[in-house]
Amino acid sequence: MIELRTFPGLFVGRRTVLQADEAPRDQEGSAYACGACRQELIRAERSFFNDVVVKCRCGEFNQL
Repeated sequence: MIELRTFPGLFVGRRTVLQADEAPRDQEGSAYACGACRQELIRAERSFFNDVVVKCRCGEFNQL
């Protein structure tokens, strides 16, 4: 499982914020976890994160 980097929500910028409950978990690809609580957030290809930030249930914003 690959841990994502957490960062302050002020720096989301042009990326789309995806809630952890909306994140795909049944796709092909690697498993990615929240950098703060280490809970699995998403299973996707690395290129999926080019324009997406995932907000975990713990409140942290995560990106590659």
